[in-house]
Amino acid sequence: MTGNLALGYSCCLIAGVGFGINYLPVKGIDTGDGIFFSAVMSVGILAVGLVTGTVLSSPPGLLMPKFEPWAAFGGAIWMCGNLMCPYIIKLIGMGLGLTVWDLSNMIMGWFTGHYGLFGVQREHIERPWVNSVGLGMAVLSLFFFSMAASFDAKEGGAKMDTTDETREDKPNSEEDTASTAFPASVGSESDLEIQIETPAPQIVGKTIETKKTPGSPQDQMTPCQNSDARNFAIGLCMALVAGVFFGTTFDLPTALMEGRFGDDHSKAIMDYVFSHFCGIFAAASAALVVYSAVMRERRYMPRRMILPAIASGILWGIAQVAWFQANIDLGFSVAFPIIGSLPGIVGLIVGMAFFGEVKSRRSRFWAGVGLALRLPGVVLIAIST
Repeated sequence: MTGNLALGYSCCLIAGVGFGINYLPVKGIDTGDGIFFSAVMSVGILAVGLVTGTVLSSPPGLLMPKFEPWAAFGGAIWMCGNLMCPYIIKLIGMGLGLTVWDLSNMIMGWFTGHYGLFGVQREHIERPWVNSVGLGMAVLSLFFFSMAASFDAKEGGAKMDTTDETREDKPNSEEDTASTAFPASVGSESDLEIQIETPAPQIVGKTIETKKTPGSPQDQMTPCQNSDARNFAIGLCMALVAGVFFGTTFDLPTALMEGRFGDDHSKAIMDYVFSHFCGIFAAASAALVVYSAVMRERRYMPRRMILPAIASGILWGIAQVAWFQANIDLGFSVAFPIIGSLPGIVGLIVGMAFFGEVKSRRSRFWAGVGLALRLPGVVLIAIST
């Protein structure tokens, strides 16, 4: 930790707002299975990396910093976790999936800094019990936000049932990518349930019919009920692994900066951002190549998604750069819980204020409980150092 608290907390705020709004450009656009979206988004991320490498590198100038393969590997780790998210949501739902990988991410980052794991120097916290209480409140709030998200998704699913005819007539109509209050990398849980439960429509004459077995119990099943315990366990394990990937993405760049790989590496964390983002871009590009080869004509690559996805990547990249700096100024055990908590607060405020989300009493109640835990938790974490 460098001890520049003002800069560290400012970066936490920038990162929290950035991660809370970075999916706004693609709101209303169906991102499909997320592969093409992630690849295009990585272009915006790489653009931020180029600017950071030239403007914020040490010393500042137009020369790019040294490319660090280990830092790039850290970025590839993050993208691997990101690519898993759509499939996690299909297996266990958005509410539970988001909660599990956020929980795993937050705890992994906190443990890394608190105990000095994976080559990262162990951090000293002046008030460790205050930090631990704040972390506990932030973690507990995740479950209440998850409950609010599930009620919000159910209400959205009920509304979609009333507009099935319209959506069948216009199969390419715009749909919400995700709730702003509870962002994810693909459509909402209700969207995915519809994709799984509804058989492919067939055109008969001028009408569209869907093959259904009358009285079939599958018509009333949710994805979790329709899938066996093995699939649910796989989804849960994938969510835990994705969170671990998210929580360890900074470890290699930080270890390089701290001299764990030798003294011939830069001591400025900004010198590793470009390499880190190159790793994200490379992993996303490789996934897109494999996806295109396997899916061929069935691949989902709409042109109208390109510019919004790039904008989303730029917002995400700016937030990630701020997180890099916050880790150095505040330490992992402070920055991770704060930045992991703020996007949910920002998304909740934006969603309610501008998009009329979180309308039901139950979802608002649970979101309020989560907010009542998360806000003081963030304050406790902030004053613990």
